[in-house]
Order: sequence, then C-alpha cells, then structure tokens
Amino acid sequence: MKKLVLTTTILYLLMILPAQSQDLQEEQIRDSIEKYLDISEETYFKYQYNKTIEAANRGIDLANQIKDNYYLANFYNDLGLSYDGISEFLKSKESYLESIYYANNIDNDTLKSWIYNNLGNLYSEGFKKIDSALMYYKKSLDYAEKVKDTFEILTPILNIGWTYIDQGDYDTAFPYLQKSEQMIYTKHGDKSAKAQINFLLGRYHTSKNNLAKAETKFKSAIEFGEKDNLLEELVEIYREYATLAEKQGEHKKAFTLLETHLKLKDSSLNEIKVKENQIALARFAVDDYKKDLDRVKEEQKSQETIMKKSQQISYVLMIAGFILILLLINMFKNYKFRTKALNKLRSKNQQLREAKEEAEAQANMKAQFFSTVSHELRTPLYGVVGLTSLLSEDFPSLKENENFKSLKFSSTYLLSLINNVLQINKIESQGIKLESIPFNVRNLVNEVVNSFSFAASQNKNKVHQEIDSKIPAILLGDSVRLSQILMNLIGNAIKFTEKGNIWIRLTSEEKRGKKHTIKFVIQDDGIGIPKEKQVSVFDKFVQLRPIEKNYQGTGLGLSIVKRLLLLFNSDISLKSEEDNGTEFSFSITFEESDEASMKDAVVPTKTINTLEKRILIVDDNKINRVVTKRILQNKGYQCDVAEDGLDAIDVLKVNTYDLILMDINMPRIDGIETTKHIRENDQKTPIIALTAVEEDQVRDRIFEAGMNDFIIKPYDLAEFHQIILKNLYVTTK
Repeated sequence: MKKLVLTTTILYLLMILPAQSQDLQEEQIRDSIEKYLDISEETYFKYQYNKTIEAANRGIDLANQIKDNYYLANFYNDLGLSYDGISEFLKSKESYLESIYYANNIDNDTLKSWIYNNLGNLYSEGFKKIDSALMYYKKSLDYAEKVKDTFEILTPILNIGWTYIDQGDYDTAFPYLQKSEQMIYTKHGDKSAKAQINFLLGRYHTSKNNLAKAETKFKSAIEFGEKDNLLEELVEIYREYATLAEKQGEHKKAFTLLETHLKLKDSSLNEIKVKENQIALARFAVDDYKKDLDRVKEEQKSQETIMKKSQQISYVLMIAGFILILLLINMFKNYKFRTKALNKLRSKNQQLREAKEEAEAQANMKAQFFSTVSHELRTPLYGVVGLTSLLSEDFPSLKENENFKSLKFSSTYLLSLINNVLQINKIESQGIKLESIPFNVRNLVNEVVNSFSFAASQNKNKVHQEIDSKIPAILLGDSVRLSQILMNLIGNAIKFTEKGNIWIRLTSEEKRGKKHTIKFVIQDDGIGIPKEKQVSVFDKFVQLRPIEKNYQGTGLGLSIVKRLLLLFNSDISLKSEEDNGTEFSFSITFEESDEASMKDAVVPTKTINTLEKRILIVDDNKINRVVTKRILQNKGYQCDVAEDGLDAIDVLKVNTYDLILMDINMPRIDGIETTKHIRENDQKTPIIALTAVEEDQVRDRIFEAGMNDFIIKPYDLAEFHQIILKNLYVTTK
C-alpha cells in the first residue's frame, strides 16, 4: 500500500493562468505545454514512466522558452515522481530539488507543500531515511497550513502518522492519525484516504491491545476499500486483520481472513505484473531516451556554434534541419519501442501457448494413466474379493476364521485405498457430477457401519447409530458420494480409536417444504488430533498417527471428504483435543422422496424364476469368469462363458440367452465392438457391461453401442443381483 502522492498537474487545474502575452507564438507554446501536462499526468497513472519523462522534458523545453517558473516546477515534480517510480532515486531527488527551486520563485504555497510531500515519500520509501522523510513531510505540512485548506493539510498529516506507525512509534503517530480522521469525516479525503486512515488506526489499536477498537477500524477500512474496489489496500488490510484475529484467539476467523488476503493478493497479481512490465519497459526506454537526449544535446551545441558563424539563411536552414532530426528521432524511437513491445508480446504469447499445450498433454497423460491403473488394479482385485466371498459361501466355517477375516478385510482395505487414489484424481479433473436418485438413508448408514465390523472388532470398538425419527425414510440425492464421505470418516474414527466408542448421529436440522437439511456427526473418544495439525488435516497426503500401524493409509480420506462436500455446497467442521477424541460434522440438504418411487426402483424378485434364465459371461480373465459364474450359479442361473468378443459372437450363432454380461477391455475385439456386432441381429437381449473402468470414461460409449446397463468391478453383490434382475424383469415384462 503506497503513501499518498501528489501530482501538481491536478493543482494546475485549480489555477487561473495569467495572460502574460497576447503574442500568437506564446499562446501556441502555452497550448503545447498544457498538452504535455495532460500527457504527463495520464501516463504517470498508467505506470508509463518513460512517456511521462518524455512529456515532462518536452514541457521543460517549452517552459524555458517563455521563462514560466510555475510550469517548470510542475514538470520537474512530474520528473521526480517518474524517476521514483523506476527506482532512479538520485535523479528523482535532483528533479524535486529543481522543482523546489522554481516553486520558490513564485507565490504558491500549495505547490511547495505537494513537492515537499513527494520528497518525503522518496526519503521514506526510496532512500529509507526516516528522519529526512519526516522533515520533508513537516515542511509540507507547514506550507499546507498556510493555505488553510483541509484537503491540502490532510496528505502530509496522514503520511507523517503512517511513517511513525511503520516505525513502531505508535504514541507519536496517534495525534496525527486522530487529526487525519477528523479531516476525512468533516470535509475531504480521496477515495483511498478513508480506507487508509482506518487501516492505520486499526494497527495502532492492535499495538495498544485495544482489540475491539482495532477490529472496528479494520472493518471500516474493508468497507471503504470494497466500496471503491481498492485492491492493493484490501490486501494489506486483510493481512493485519488476520493478525488481530489470531491475537484475539479466533483462529478459524484468522484463517478465513488470511485466505481472503491470499485470494486478493492473487487477484492483484495481474495488476502487479502489468505495473512491473510497464516499469521495466520504462527503464529500458528511459535509458534509450537519455542516450538520445545526450546525443541531441551534443548536436545542438555543434549546431549553435555553426549558427553563430552562419548567415541568416544558414540559421534558418539549421533550425529546419534540427526540427527534422527531432521528428526523425521521435519516429525512430516510437518505431523501436513498438517493435520491441510487439516482439515481447509475441514471445509471451508463444510461451503461453506452449505452456497450455504442455499442461493439456500432461492432463491427458494423467487421465490415461489413471484409466489404465483403474482397470489393471480393479480387475485382479475383483478376483480376490470375489473368491473370498465364494469361499465364505462354500465353507461357512471360514466366516469365523481370524485369518480368513483378515484376508477379506485386507482385500476390502486395498480396494478402499485404490478407490481413494482414483477418487482424488477424478475430483481434481472435475469429473464428478452429483446424481439425484432415491435411497434409504438408514439402510445406507447401516451398510457403511457393517462394512467396518471387522475393523471395529480388531480395535475392540463399539459403534453406535443415532438417527432422528424426523428424517424421512426415503431421500433424493447422491447416495454413492454420501457413502464415500461416511466411509472415510467412520474408517478414520475406527483407525484412531482403541477400546472406545464411535457415534454416528443424524439429526434433522431444518425443513423447508420437501427439502430436509440433515446434520451428520461422526464422533469418537480416540486419540484426537493435535491443534497444530488441525489446519492441515484436510490437505492431501497428510497422515496422522493411527492406532494400528499396519494401516496408515494414503492421507487422502479427509481431503476427499472435504472436496466431495463442496459438491454438496457444504463444508466440514472439526472439533478435537489430543487424547480426548474427535468430532467431524457437516450438513447436507436432500429432497424428500415418495416411498413409492423407492419401491418402483426395486425389482419384484419373486416374479423371476432364475432357474429358467440363461446368462452368457464374456470375459478374457479366467479368474473373473470363474468368480462371476459361481456368483450367478449360486442364485440358480444357468451360465455359459466366452473368452473374448469373437468367441461370444460364435456362441450366439447357435445359442440364445436371456442376458449377456460383457467385459469392455478384451483382446482381439473389445466389448463395445462385440455389442455392435450382436445388435446387428439381436435388438432384444439385455447386454450389461461388466468393467473395471471408471463409469464416466465409458458410460456414453456403452449406451451408444447398444448396451442396456453397466456394473463397475469390484461390485456389491446385492447391487449386482439387483441390476441383473432389473434387466431380466424388463425383458420378461
């Protein structure tokens, strides 16, 4: 945040210029001077300092011709501001001193006040000589008080107070800040002054531990800053406000304010880059301009010597030649500047194009990699999960065997880890869209809790469910994403609790029409989370110390939870003390669904005789064929298998089936092409895709090929049978 700067071009608009001569040539010179004053002011506020310097130097040349001290003071002040802007502090100082010299030759205290204020800024922010800066600010104040104009007095007073604040001399600063505040609210103050004075008063009260007053001032500063879109001021205000909130012990608020500070800082980056680019261009152009100016001065000296010895006609010709040279120099300089700027712009554009192409290529490679990983990991995992399920059915005694329980839990845990890695990638690529389907929230919670029964028993934990009776039986929403959120939170609670309790509470928070807002609370009395880690616990790959060291996890669970809740327009709250347990809570709004719609979604299984139904399984993986076939045979279906798409086409030439389960990724001919061949002769037989690939990557291709449904491996057995029954029911009906 910069201190207040005063350009004397504004002051000029308040002056009535004396008519020194009616001579036409002098009037033309004054017109040109006014033009350069306008250019000087306009280019300065655009950070085009090279153009400001050029306009000021041209104005000085013209002002010298008519010996006007007022104009000269103006232009040298603008030179001082411009050289300060490009960090040429010595040249800035020389220009300001020249400006003071000419200002002292006229009766204009306002002009002197502004120049001394700018000198104060130079010593404060450029040379870092605070004593000298304060001396010049106070000189500025002396001249401003002679004018007796509140607007003129405000600037040096505010800058003096600001300087003392920056030096930590709060007691000395306070009277100046008080006086500045009175002036701002009684009469004057530019659009940034009100934000700045409240910001400085906030810093003062913070230093004096008057935290309530400090907060009031920071809020006022934010109000004025947002009203006038003062981005640079707001960045600093939010940073200091965050420091205050931290001092008040309001850590969450401090974190929110710091986030706002960082967002505003990011938003201001473009403005800063534009400013830095303009300053860099200005420095480069000023160097060229100085060289050109030195060369022109040398030529001018030579020409003056020649002109003294030449006749009148030679004098006229030399003047004409000199003017022509100036024009050519100006044209060449403009051409050179435009060419360099254009080349630089082309280079930047090329870099941006290359960066964009590289980013897109990396994104595509990442998507392809995760697609491959998804299939290659889930396919064998389907076999492991399926075989353990079959073993438990063939040998019921295994269900009580601890080794078998560990095997089943390990395979389920491995699936959870894989799904978490794939899930975070899917979220980051914005590949998730919420669905709205009817589901029974009580059944969903019960199924999630049951899936952790082994893990809970391993850590000797008790899991309690408390669901508000006011919550409707059937809700509309994305039950898959909700179950993912609950599984991660409940899994964490079990992992970090030993010989304790886990509570899952659902309460009706609000009801508006058919919309119900439900609050979910997952609480445990485990080891808790240290305060220093609570801020980062939702970041990716952040791991805490689990009770069971064999399962430390990927550190993605809570990050996935937070990102999934954003899709529900919700956020998660955390309460925890080390060794005193942890509580996570969040609220989601669902729409109440008619129970009839849920009943319609369930297939009446009694109407289908599975013993009469033949199913063809098409899968290139032998273990997967065995698992799928056994699962179906256990339900009474008659099953045949085909090793790939071509084999399936041959089998269908001699046999008919009530349903076909089709793998997608197969050698020779994949499931998509196989389905297209089948649909050329058979439009009725239901074909269900059985794949380990993510749904969003194959969904459109599946239905375009003519398939009726899809099942993602590994799957829930109940869901698997339900989808098969649904498609058989539709065909039978």
